[in-house]
Amino acid sequence: MSEYRPAPYSPVFIGSLVGLTVGLSLYIFAFLATFGDPFATPIAEVLFPFALSVSRTLQDSSFAALLFTLVQYPIYGAILGFAWSKNRVGKSRLIAYALALLLVHGMAVGLAKHQDTKWGRRFSQTQQD
Repeated sequence: MSEYRPAPYSPVFIGSLVGLTVGLSLYIFAFLATFGDPFATPIAEVLFPFALSVSRTLQDSSFAALLFTLVQYPIYGAILGFAWSKNRVGKSRLIAYALALLLVHGMAVGLAKHQDTKWGRRFSQTQQD
């Protein structure tokens, strides 16, 4: 009586959908938080560091920045969904993947902040000329 039936949706797909929902919600929040001043990007730097590492003003390569913004959290969700589907060794793999994602995200935030100071120096030099 116990026949094997595969799950209708894979954990990777569900993780991607959850990541997409979270990412879009955070995108709207970051947009509303920086709506008045396009140079005030501290919230966006923390939430979407990969996109802001590509382009500070979103004028140079807006398509690439938007692409990074839209795929960042679905990729996070897919990675965590993959770790969840392989939980035969326990939840330690999921925790390890989550910590690795947190570490990579933190490093990307540092890169985005570095790009911000580099871009700020370049912007101030062009205003002085």
